[in-house]
Amino acid sequence: MRRLFDGRPNELRRPADRTRRRWNVVFVLSFLSALLCGVVVTTAVWNSESRTARETARHRHRIEATTVGSAERAVSSRSSGNLRVVAPAVWEYPAAHQHSGTVSVPLGTPAGRPVTIWVDDAGTEAQAPSSEAQRAFTAVAAGVGALGLLVLASGAVVRLRLLLVETRTLAQWEHEWEAVEPRWSGRPRREQGPGDD
Repeated sequence: MRRLFDGRPNELRRPADRTRRRWNVVFVLSFLSALLCGVVVTTAVWNSESRTARETARHRHRIEATTVGSAERAVSSRSSGNLRVVAPAVWEYPAAHQHSGTVSVPLGTPAGRPVTIWVDDAGTEAQAPSSEAQRAFTAVAAGVGALGLLVLASGAVVRLRLLLVETRTLAQWEHEWEAVEPRWSGRPRREQGPGDD
């Protein structure tokens, strides 16, 4: 880091070295910017998820249902293909409004056993509001995803630029070596004709 930010003049430092240093500084600054963006995204997602969870919780109610049949395995959805244990059950919500349906239960739940379910305002079974741990995981995953994406993008740009600088530097060295090598080694250049020094 000391060499990276060292701005003192140096006779041995070539333009390519200065360009490399500038692009390394750009990468460090882009990493810090990506870190800041990751924190902003995490905070924004957390606030959004918390608002959604609060709004959902206002319309979710935890009640007791009673199973009216034995538990059996069933596929929860076509997309996920996960197996879950369900049983037919009845419940009341709001008061004096009977509902029936298939609810998730622990494996081996017999008929007549009370189980806890979540319902919406109309009494239809619904998803529970997201927990604080779920919201935190979603927010952190979004922040880390944003950080990783920005770091990878800036790293790719800096890497490409440094490869171009390296290619140009090697080509320049090759050109300079062709001019210096014959004098240094004492061999004539390939294109050197009679009477050339």
